[in-house]
Amino acid sequence: MIQNGNNLLTDLKEDKMFAISENQPENIERYKALINASGIGAWEYFPDTETLWCNDVYFSMLGRDIKDYNFKSSNNLKEVWLDMLHPEDKEVAAQRFAEYLSNPDGTHESYYRMKHSDGSWVWIWSRGRLFHNESSGFGAIGTHVDITKHKKAEESIQRERILLRTLIDNLPDTIYVKDTKGRKVIANRADVELIGCASEEEVLGKTDLDLFPNDMGLRGYEDDMSILKTGEAITNREEYFVDKDGKTRWLQTTKIPVRDPRGKVIRLLGIGHDITLRKESDEVLKKLNDDLRKQSEELGKQAKDLKALNLQLEKQKEQEMEKAIAQGKFEIASEFLHDIGNAMVGLGSHLNRINRVVDQNNVNNIRSLTVFLKTNQLAIAGAIGPQKAAALISVTEGVEQAQSDNVGEINKSVSELLNIITHIQEILNIQRQLVRGHKGMHERKPVNLESIIYDCRSMIFASIDKKGIQFNINVQPGAYTIKGDHTKLMQVVLNILKNSIEAISADATEKIITVNMHNTGSVVEISVADNGQGFDAKTAELFFVRGFTTKKNGTGLGLYNCRAIIESHSGSFEIKSDGPGCGAVTTIRFAV
Repeated sequence: MIQNGNNLLTDLKEDKMFAISENQPENIERYKALINASGIGAWEYFPDTETLWCNDVYFSMLGRDIKDYNFKSSNNLKEVWLDMLHPEDKEVAAQRFAEYLSNPDGTHESYYRMKHSDGSWVWIWSRGRLFHNESSGFGAIGTHVDITKHKKAEESIQRERILLRTLIDNLPDTIYVKDTKGRKVIANRADVELIGCASEEEVLGKTDLDLFPNDMGLRGYEDDMSILKTGEAITNREEYFVDKDGKTRWLQTTKIPVRDPRGKVIRLLGIGHDITLRKESDEVLKKLNDDLRKQSEELGKQAKDLKALNLQLEKQKEQEMEKAIAQGKFEIASEFLHDIGNAMVGLGSHLNRINRVVDQNNVNNIRSLTVFLKTNQLAIAGAIGPQKAAALISVTEGVEQAQSDNVGEINKSVSELLNIITHIQEILNIQRQLVRGHKGMHERKPVNLESIIYDCRSMIFASIDKKGIQFNINVQPGAYTIKGDHTKLMQVVLNILKNSIEAISADATEKIITVNMHNTGSVVEISVADNGQGFDAKTAELFFVRGFTTKKNGTGLGLYNCRAIIESHSGSFEIKSDGPGCGAVTTIRFAV
């Protein structure tokens, strides 16, 4: 089974250790007694007979009795050793022992399991050496030590190590351990990937200076040295780094010192939590808050301006004129302006005539009469009496003063009215020019549709605010500039938005208008959705019939003109509803 090496005899006789055994055989019994007392199993192997001798402890640690085994017969190796080996360990243990006998260099050492009498398995640490035997030439002698408790403890530690390693390698946070020189001795998978390496072996033994040859590496290395020197931890520090793709990322880093039982710092444990998304979200939120604040301030300013403008428009009746222009009634507006202009001219003429009449009023005559009465007061008193003469003069002076005051007030009022008429005529001239400009074809220039949406929102802000409508604008990233007539396109958008406002009932519990814009690359689409009254399919078929209207005071020109304007810009215009009470969606598309 295990072959004897015949060429070993000569070499063993020259070995000094074996010479001691040969020269002092009386010590053998002493050594056996010492081994028995130590609780260590002892064995001796005789290659020539393949016989194995074992002491009492050898068998007792396996729950067996030495008396049950016969050592007088040769070739008992199988019974005393091989048959008790664990099936998984038998081949390896026998092969290693045979190899040692063939090449007896140093000490034979092996670990394997042997079967206890109760059926359990005992872990054995076997050690031995060759020695010179006077009767057989040479043999092997060794010991068996029961290391089952140590092995179980080792296996438990190994299991815990595997579980711990599995845990840290599957955590999303970076976890690492460094020695007192700042070199990594453990790096989990997240840490290796963050550094940009393929395996843990690539980072072990390296400092941050080696892994990050820049200011980040220097920062990390200086922190490590400070912690290892002072023993003071760093907790939840936010710091940036640049990953292998050149992207800036953020970590929330904690580094704590690891101490031995005497309190000496022997390691550094680091944990890094990736907070890049949180930092980016914070930046986006901060920017959004800033934008909202600016928009709020701008909207407040616009609201104030719009209220002032609204008052002015109400006084000058410009709202009706703008509505007429928005509906395409430029001719009517022109006539309306003309009639107002004529009325202003006529009113001015009457005022001038009043002024002339007032000027012709001879206040001086009354004043002269007063002077005459005062001069002849004594004569008049002699004729009608002193009291009546004084009363006559007093009445005449009062009439003079009242007439003088009235003339002054009339002149002042007439002057103010003439100034107002002049101002109105200036406004009418401006509006005539605007109406005349709408009659002609405008030059097509680049128009930003997004700006038109926001401008229109500003113009109708007072209406939506007064009615309590929630107004939303959603613009997807993209380009929204086309060539067109800015004024007419704004007229279309305003008309649509006003229709949506009018379609929402004042007592509705929820009032919403939403404008969506997106660019597919070939088409720019604008949709305006409201949760107003909606309409049925039959009504929808008549919307673009000239003269058809669902409004009490409508002309039926609004949607008709809107579609004509959009189609003149090579676009499409449609309005849909799922039925009465289901709101409506108006969609405009432009080819780009």
